[in-house]
Amino acid sequence: MPSATNPKRKKPMPQSRRKKTKRKKQHRGPVMRFRLSQLILLWIMSLILCFGAYLFNRNFHPEKDVFVKSADESSADIDEQTESLPAEEESSDTPEESAPVEAEAPEESSEFVTDKVNPVPESVPQPADYLTKCAFLGETNIYKLGQNGLLKEYNVYASEKLLLSNYLREYVMLDGTTIRIMSAINSADCPIYLMFGTESLSTQGPDETANQFDQLLNSAIASAPEAPIIVLSIPPVTAFAEVNGENPILNSAIDEYNTQLLEISNRRDVYFVDTNTALKNNEGKLNPEYAEEDGIHLNAEGGQVLLNYVLNHFPPITLSSQE
Repeated sequence: MPSATNPKRKKPMPQSRRKKTKRKKQHRGPVMRFRLSQLILLWIMSLILCFGAYLFNRNFHPEKDVFVKSADESSADIDEQTESLPAEEESSDTPEESAPVEAEAPEESSEFVTDKVNPVPESVPQPADYLTKCAFLGETNIYKLGQNGLLKEYNVYASEKLLLSNYLREYVMLDGTTIRIMSAINSADCPIYLMFGTESLSTQGPDETANQFDQLLNSAIASAPEAPIIVLSIPPVTAFAEVNGENPILNSAIDEYNTQLLEISNRRDVYFVDTNTALKNNEGKLNPEYAEEDGIHLNAEGGQVLLNYVLNHFPPITLSSQE
């Protein structure tokens, strides 16, 4: 019978039903929640993944080195400059619209005109410490100059594995650090000597080797535009090396390649030093006294002859006051 004071009082809710309702209320809200520590962990993992992707890309795509301006990029810049010339300047080259004064100008020569005298003639000898103010880039012959104590190791940017075909990928050891040669000379202003081609001529012809050297020289100029660059002709080989070994090298191919190096140096407006002449005997081959057993690479005595020739053929350059 209903109570007289509260005739419509509801029955109390069973305890099991109250627990079920409470559990439903507790599960309301977002399905996934992030704590601050989890967000920080995700951020750190993203940085690690990005850095790993960067290292992977740098190692497998070294040609994208930010310090190196490739030959294709340089030629593209030249094409853009040519396309941007005013129409008046472009039309002035045509015979019909040439001014009378220009018509009397001599015909253009196929040879590149440079104000540099190449090969560099004999000069007043430089002191031996001049070599400590220079950077020497090259293959095995340059590398051995450092190994034989003829150059300080910090002046040698070379290795026995460095080639014209891999100079953008191969590392060299410099002051205990591995680095690519174009990155090492970035923004340098000291004299830079280049000697490349001996190793390449053992597997390919002078023309292809010269084209590869032209690309390397272009990269060096782009990396160190303020530095005086001097190209060194590669040494001859002995008579033994011309007929022996797995890949013999002919001195005729070396001479043809050095001739192209001289032409490239004139076209690029850099200096050329003919060290090949200093190492030849009366037969036009490398003196065996200057060669290692393979007849291709220079021994310590041959390396000293090469550096003496460099010191006695100093180009008219001004050394940095900081050196």
